[in-house]
Amino acid sequence: MKSKPFLLYPVVLFLFIFLVDKIFLLPVFHDEFLQAGNSVFYFQRKVLEKRLLNDPEATEKKLALVFGDSRSYPFSELGIPDPYKKNWTLYNFSSPQGIPMNSYIQLKKLLDLGIKPEFVILSLSPEAFDDHKGFILSPFLRMGCDKDCLDIVWKDIPLKEKWTYILDKVFTIRSVELNLSLFSSRLKRGKLKEYKSSHNQEFQLINYTKGEYLMYGVQSNPVEKIKKDTLRIGSLYMSSYTLGESQKPYVEAFLELTRKNKIKTLVLWPKVYGDYYQYFEKFHIKEVWWEPIESLSTSYGAYTLNWNKPGTCDLFNDASHQSAYCFIDQMKDIWVNYAEK
Repeated sequence: MKSKPFLLYPVVLFLFIFLVDKIFLLPVFHDEFLQAGNSVFYFQRKVLEKRLLNDPEATEKKLALVFGDSRSYPFSELGIPDPYKKNWTLYNFSSPQGIPMNSYIQLKKLLDLGIKPEFVILSLSPEAFDDHKGFILSPFLRMGCDKDCLDIVWKDIPLKEKWTYILDKVFTIRSVELNLSLFSSRLKRGKLKEYKSSHNQEFQLINYTKGEYLMYGVQSNPVEKIKKDTLRIGSLYMSSYTLGESQKPYVEAFLELTRKNKIKTLVLWPKVYGDYYQYFEKFHIKEVWWEPIESLSTSYGAYTLNWNKPGTCDLFNDASHQSAYCFIDQMKDIWVNYAEK
């Protein structure tokens, strides 16, 4: 029988690719490898945790903490109204696609480190509760969940996402999600140092204050642009909607922590653009998601606030995010009626 070495070529090629892939196990790709957006935020939240631990104001003043997703980025100490401002400091730990698992892990870690807030805002979005949208869970698993975290949440991770996570571990480049166009751009400009926080302008902007991100500071984008964005995110998040089971236990676990530690808590549903809210109405989100969240929250002694109703600010940066200008009056309302109540 004649030798057929070419049959081994695919095997050799696979082994070669597998070995090259292991380059991405090097610490340089995991300790501090800032690309854009998600990786910058999740890294900054770790830095913010250390800053909070070393901030004397956190013990000298009343401490407020914010948890949630990008819809709560603009919550800022700057918005605390007089005369309360002089007595408070606020740190914003909201993260891209910040699901309740992430908020619980963040709060638990801070409490374990001895941080004791006076007031906590937990911002929730219904999209985070759809277990069929794996891309919502992915940023947290890749960048916000270490081994101790995995030991806690693994049992509640949907099977499909467990498989994705395992593939990310086998083929490391998947977990890095290397942005080749960004790499090429930085290489051409001689700006590879931008992978480090000390040279990354996006990180510097987020890290300048206490975690808030005021890029949504436009007064109002053109209606045509917002309507176009409505179609985009409606197709992405709400082409179908299924209320899953993975996140609700972590809302309850979060509330159990705040009740146990006697922390005043506000559970908030941020407002979205009216045309996008019609997708929520299609799937009866208020009835099947928010009302159970309200009931659960009040049973743990937390306040609840739904901004998706008439009379709340109607300025939007895009279909999913209110303008930061909205938060001036909204912060006043929160402090008068909840934080200082």
